[in-house]
Amino acid sequence: MKNSVRYFFRRPSVRVTSVAMGLCFVVLAMVWARAFYGSKQAYQEGEAYFKKHQYIKAITFFDRSIHWYTPFNPYVRQSAQRLWEIGVQAEQEGDIRLALIAIRTIRRGFFSARSFYTPGKDWISKCDTKITSLMAKELEGQSLKEKVAVPCAGRKNPEPDIFWTLILEVGFLGWIGSVIGFLMHALTRGDPPQLKSRPAILWGMMIIIFYTLWIIGMMRA
Repeated sequence: MKNSVRYFFRRPSVRVTSVAMGLCFVVLAMVWARAFYGSKQAYQEGEAYFKKHQYIKAITFFDRSIHWYTPFNPYVRQSAQRLWEIGVQAEQEGDIRLALIAIRTIRRGFFSARSFYTPGKDWISKCDTKITSLMAKELEGQSLKEKVAVPCAGRKNPEPDIFWTLILEVGFLGWIGSVIGFLMHALTRGDPPQLKSRPAILWGMMIIIFYTLWIIGMMRA
């Protein structure tokens, strides 16, 4: 039984799969850690400006924190909460313009993080209601038609582009797979390992192609 298990894990296909899964896990962990760190740094800078009552600068950094969205990242929610507080306070002080900037920043931030799903749907719903209320106040004194039309236009939800999202995912997975293929097939097992020219060119081109698709997908999704 033990020999069978050892033989199974020594099979080339199993070894390649194990390496691929391990590399994917490491890359995803690195991406998550980088986004978490960026969100934390932006939140802390926004918090410093918030305490100084420099709300425009605070909004800028809280916006950046939300854009560094990752699952289970507490700083995204904390940034949204601070933006909401800025909006509510500005509304109470009669600064409707600042209130709209803060609330729209929350909404825009969560939509920018969408892929196959849209995070922060509860926040988006709250923001839609608040934006409608704020714009109604801003339009006081104008015609009823203007009061109704403009807030409704502001509630248009930008849905994710499924095609470019798929391109993004294919590009990312293909890039990881191509790197693994390069390591497994373009290098000899000698000491030191030697580069095989033809496989190296083939796998190198695939790395570039899939990496390009990943970047374009992130820009267009």
